Formats: sequence, C-alpha cells, structure tokens
Amino acid sequence: MIDLHVLDGLSPLHGEERIAFLEKLTNINVAAIDGSDLATIIAVAVLYLLTFIFMCYVWYNHDYQPIRAKTVKLCTIMYVAGLMWMVGDFQMNGLVELTGAWKSCRVWVVWVRILSSYIYSGMLMIRFYALERIFNQSKPYKGRAMYIPAICLVVVLLAYCLSCQFVEGKYITEYFDYAQICVVDDRFRYASIGLMWVPWTVVLVLAARLRNIQSTFNERYESLVICILAYTILIKTTVIHATHPFYIFEKSYRQSETLIDAVCSCMIILLMLGYPTYQCMFRRDEYEKEWVQKLRKDGVVKKYSGNLQVGSASGYSQMDGSTFNSPPKTNYFEKDPIDTIHMSLNTHMSANFITQPTVAHRRPAVEFSALHMNSVVSLDGSADTNPAYPWHII
Repeated sequence: MIDLHVLDGLSPLHGEERIAFLEKLTNINVAAIDGSDLATIIAVAVLYLLTFIFMCYVWYNHDYQPIRAKTVKLCTIMYVAGLMWMVGDFQMNGLVELTGAWKSCRVWVVWVRILSSYIYSGMLMIRFYALERIFNQSKPYKGRAMYIPAICLVVVLLAYCLSCQFVEGKYITEYFDYAQICVVDDRFRYASIGLMWVPWTVVLVLAARLRNIQSTFNERYESLVICILAYTILIKTTVIHATHPFYIFEKSYRQSETLIDAVCSCMIILLMLGYPTYQCMFRRDEYEKEWVQKLRKDGVVKKYSGNLQVGSASGYSQMDGSTFNSPPKTNYFEKDPIDTIHMSLNTHMSANFITQPTVAHRRPAVEFSALHMNSVVSLDGSADTNPAYPWHII
C-alpha cells in the first residue's frame, strides 16, 4: 500500500472517484456505504434498546433474591461497555461516513472501541475470579483480594491506551482526508487483538475450574455458553483481521463483524440474568421459595450469610456490591431450619424455655413463651443479622 502522506494537501475525493481510488489502493471490490449499513446500525440499536429495557426491569426487581445473586451491577457495567463497543464498531468497521467527529480515528478506535471491549471482557474475568475464590478456594473476596485485580485491570488498560495516545499516529491509526479513511497500523492491530486474548483465556481457564460448582446458580452451564459466545467473537475478529485487512470495504464482512459483536455481547448479559428474570416475571414467589430450598439442598448455603427468609430485602447471596459471608462452621443448619425448630418445640419444650438440639444449631438456650414465638421462628437465619466475615463481591 502506498504512503498516503504524500497525498496530504490534495482535495478530498468523492463518489465514484473515491471508490475507484480505494479499489486501486486495496485491490478489492469496494462496496460503498449504503442503506444496508444503516439497517445494520438500526438492528444493533434495536437490540441494545431491548437489552436496556430488560436491564431496567432487572433493576426494578433488584431486591428479588435470585436476581441479586447474579451480579447486576457488574452486568450493568458490561452493558454500558458493550454499548460503547458497538458505537466504536460503527466507526472502525466502516459503517458510517467519516465526516465531522467521526474523523477522530484515535478516539474512536482506541478510547471507544478497543477500551470498551477490554472493559467488557475484564468485568467478566473479575466475576469469574470472584466465583473461583469463593467456591473453589473457599476464601473471602474482600479487601485486597477484591481491589487488587480491579486496580491491576484499570492500570493495564489505562497504560495501554495512554501509550497509544502519545505514540505517533502512523504507528497507531490516523485519518487521511484525501481518501476519507482511517488507516490502522498492522502492528497496533495485532497487538490489540493479542491483548484481547488475555482476559478471554483467563475466563476460559476459570470457567473450566468452575465446572463443579453446584447447580443452584447454573454457573456450570452459563460459563460454558459464555465461553462459546466469547470465543465466537474472538476467533471471528482474529480471522477477519488476519485474512481480510481491508474488510471495512467489503459489505458482508463489515456488517457481519458488527452484528456478531452485538448479538454475542447482548446474549452474554441476557444469559447471566435471563433465567431468574424470567422466573421473576411469571413465577416470582414460587421460584424464590424453590430457589432458597435448592440453595440448602445443594449445600451452597454454607457459602452464604444466614438470611434465608423468602421475601426479605437483605441479600444473603448478593454478588453485586453487598456481601458474601463466611460464618463459623457450627453456625449453620444442615437441615431446613423450620423443621429443626418444630422438632425442638415438640421434644424440648418446658414451661418457660426451650433448648435447641446442638446438632442443628450450637447456641445457648433460648427463652420461650407465647410472646416470644417470633424470636424462635426468626432462627431461620434472621436471628443472626450481622454474621462475621463479610465477603464483598461485585
């Protein structure tokens, strides 16, 4: 390809002259931007609008316990990053004419398209790391364990983007007014794609390690499908950039590149939140009861704080900025707490007190009277409202 700098200062080409010049420059048949590209943009906008409505419903029902367990805040960050990723795709994939603000190649390519896609994959990597630490390592996700990975991610991304900002444009990307195109340096192109493989590879490794998580949160199956969708994006992008460096001038490639990114990025979010949201719509109370019982049955209750009262606003399994709790090993019911209390009432009642069976819950004797019945029933998790060792997680 010729050095386009020699054409600086010449009047910009338009219409057929521009197309003819680009065909000589790239040795391919160049497809001009037309209504099908606009239709692609509209399709992506509609998809993200529907996902936005879905996210609004999720936030409206944020206190629903199965939804709270699915990292709503993190998914919201992923949604915003995905939306910016798509806007960057419009410019980088050649779906819009490079006029006005669209001429700022470095802003759109580095700070919008590339940075947003890194944030998207980085948030998912942090979520998988948190699950790995809690379920596989049985360690709290708080303090340094929570902040260090996030800080490292921010530092790496900012360092990469800032270095791209201050390096000379010909080594990154620059706009040429004569042909009205952004030219991306191949070294920068492949370095950016290579960096994209890092978080997705970590996600794949962590997903493999999470395959034995109990089925309460469907993490095993979600992780598998998420990895399939993620590697669909990754492999598709790598292959297209390696085999068709001028794909932006070919209609089928630029449109499919954008649509696949949009569909897969939205599907990952919908996959993470979709099932509990569907149940919230159609089987709200029934599913929440089933979910809590399954939490106990799977043994996952030992990973969480003790509030298992269905309908409670407190989030014993919050993974969205609240707490996981690592209680003392003797501070959990192995059976349904209500069944244990009923057994206790039937077998250990006297005139004024009741002694709990130590096999169920090791605590001192609890005062009992008709006026204190609520305090006994509250042993179903709510009696210990401030358990020790909070595990914070996004």
